[in-house]
Amino acid sequence: MKTKFNVLQVGLGPMGQRITKLLVERENIDLIGAVDIDPTLEGKELGEIIGVSNVPAITIESNLEKLLHEKQADVVIISTSSSLEKVTPLIIEAIKTDCNIISICEELSYPFEYFPDLSDEIDELAKTHNVSVVGTGINPGYLMDLLPIVLTAPCQTVQKITITRMMNSAKRRGPFQEKIGTGLSTEEFREKIDERIITGHVGLTQSIQMILSALGMTCEEIIEYPPSAVLAEKEITTSYCTIPKGFVCGLQSKAVAIKKDEDLITLDFIAYAGDHEEYDSVVVEGVPRISQKIEGGVHGDLGTAAVVANLVPIIFSANPGLHTMKDIPVPCNTAGIWKEIDE
Repeated sequence: MKTKFNVLQVGLGPMGQRITKLLVERENIDLIGAVDIDPTLEGKELGEIIGVSNVPAITIESNLEKLLHEKQADVVIISTSSSLEKVTPLIIEAIKTDCNIISICEELSYPFEYFPDLSDEIDELAKTHNVSVVGTGINPGYLMDLLPIVLTAPCQTVQKITITRMMNSAKRRGPFQEKIGTGLSTEEFREKIDERIITGHVGLTQSIQMILSALGMTCEEIIEYPPSAVLAEKEITTSYCTIPKGFVCGLQSKAVAIKKDEDLITLDFIAYAGDHEEYDSVVVEGVPRISQKIEGGVHGDLGTAAVVANLVPIIFSANPGLHTMKDIPVPCNTAGIWKEIDE
């Protein structure tokens, strides 16, 4: 018999709300609960917070452990933090109630190098409880790692990979524009970089590590350069603020894997407000040479929500353990995939 996947959403920030809206729209998903630690959200109706009228009657809870024991979730989606150390307690709570987990925590996308102990703990516990865990998103999780990996399939040889994401940040939500320093002076930008208030794009190193692992490549080192400011050439007004000429309208983050003094893999993430071309591109130097360009780029928020929702049926059926996007069955749109249970 075919039935819906029972899903519980943890985290109702801007990205969590966008994911939640898509979950509600999916006919093959039954959203059974929502959790957020913000005291101003506790006890409120979910539909009121996300601004959607056709939401099930769900009251926002603050206690995940309590809700996990009250509800029988197939998949828990965690949209709370980029830090794996902060997200791990939530992951462990969900695993212990036999729930599969999808998280947009960037550090979970490929955690094995920076967090070997946490990775082992999550993997072993997930296997014990016969569930699966994956970190994903549009980036990391798809555009700058999984997609380049797949594009190498017809290559007899691969010598070098260059990946570029060029975005107009004015089209993104306010917190994203704030995160990349929009509207700051160059001095303020540098101060916030030094204080690690602005970190640039999180996940470039993890994406490189995933590509290297998938292709069996090695490198001498991975260098992630400090973010550099992009300055407005004229006054620009976005939904977040008005940017004076000469002030920061975005940033560039870059990471490279180096082998024999050559750039083996280059990831270039550029996001700034302005009237400029948007695209996502991958160039594989090999035999044959592959050059792929997505004109207009993939909208990060829409793409992340879709990747998460589309992974629900896939991670539900995946082998137990901690996975990356290269380890699970080929991701695709799964709006027509339902849970199969014995009658």
